[in-house]
Amino acid sequence: MKLISAIKSLLVAAATAVLFASCGGDEITTEPPVYYNSNGIPVITIKTEGAAAVPNDKTQSIGCTIKVVDPTETTENVSGEGKIHGRGNATWNYEKKPYKIKFNEKVSVCGFPANRDWVLLAHYCDKSLLRETFMFTLSEYIGLPYTVRHQFVELFLNGAYQGVYLLTEQVEEGKERVPVKKDGYILELDNYWNKEPLNITTERGHHFTFKYPKVMEEGGMFVGDESYNFILDYMNRFEAALYASDYRDPQKGYRPFVDEYTFARWYIVQEIIGNYDTNMYITLKDRSSKLELYPVWDAEWSMGLAGTGPNGWATPPQKPIIEGNIKRSQTFIYQMMHDPYFISLVKSEWSSLKAKLPNVKSDMRAYAASIERAQRDNFKRWPILDKYISVGLIHLDSWEAEVDYVFDFFDKRCAWFDSWLATQ
Repeated sequence: MKLISAIKSLLVAAATAVLFASCGGDEITTEPPVYYNSNGIPVITIKTEGAAAVPNDKTQSIGCTIKVVDPTETTENVSGEGKIHGRGNATWNYEKKPYKIKFNEKVSVCGFPANRDWVLLAHYCDKSLLRETFMFTLSEYIGLPYTVRHQFVELFLNGAYQGVYLLTEQVEEGKERVPVKKDGYILELDNYWNKEPLNITTERGHHFTFKYPKVMEEGGMFVGDESYNFILDYMNRFEAALYASDYRDPQKGYRPFVDEYTFARWYIVQEIIGNYDTNMYITLKDRSSKLELYPVWDAEWSMGLAGTGPNGWATPPQKPIIEGNIKRSQTFIYQMMHDPYFISLVKSEWSSLKAKLPNVKSDMRAYAASIERAQRDNFKRWPILDKYISVGLIHLDSWEAEVDYVFDFFDKRCAWFDSWLATQ
């Protein structure tokens, strides 16, 4: 028995040596074997048809086989056929690519409710790998109606190790995702609106695209149909009320159009992480409901990683801004923050969240610990520590330093927000 055990240990050690012989940043070219010595988080392996590259055109998918192995054995392993394509806008241009995967059948991945659609976020610019998870954790604690479920994983694509990714649910309609009704809407205030098949532009010049309902398909919404006209009229009336002289009036102003609690909670989350580039999703559950501001999404350029200069985005070696309003000027929020009623609501929601911050940070320390081993291999594959990436303003020489920076920034940012809000 001792001999067999010793042989198994040697086999595991040999496989691991081959698998992670990338200390100089070379690409790992071996698919993880069944005795893969994991780093303690789930492993996703994807094989495309003919081992072909994922198309650079993000509108094109390629068939693939997807396997998810959970080394903790807390959830069932998954294997199935599906498709993969590139995703993201600016993020698609980085070396470490984000992906969207779609199973042919609904499956439960990492114990999450079954679905066909899943996202693999690369977080190439965020060298802590934690910023998105920080935002999701805050969303959960502050009580937004739905927070995207997420799990750190390691990804192998056609046998090549790709590093640590964040597997997430896709923002979409669904009972276990954004539960809108048949006549509901999920809108995105979108800087890339002209790349989408359908959008609405309000009289004030705001461009919204659609996560729901389906558009430009058989039975889907199209320009000028009843569904399109309804939401365009609704958003125009909402904006007219918000920017009218009597916008603070409880009946005549903006409040009949919005669920102000979700707007206040969304604003707090984005402000205390100093998020410069968040996606704004607005949900209308049905035509008799109010606009709700959720779910939160996209925190890669937060917590000091980015900033604004005289010409917009700042570039290295400028210093991050820790104190000062970042999201108060966000569309709609700026006007609402001139309403004493909304400010009082923000204060109340912040007071509730502030009491939970120790729990938030405890959860985040646990998330960081869960990838402590995996991050080593991630940064062997992508040796970018101690390098400026894109417009990122952080330039630290270790993952541990990146993590410490995020927590220090968060503490300072919360202290600033607390003192600033008290003066409002």
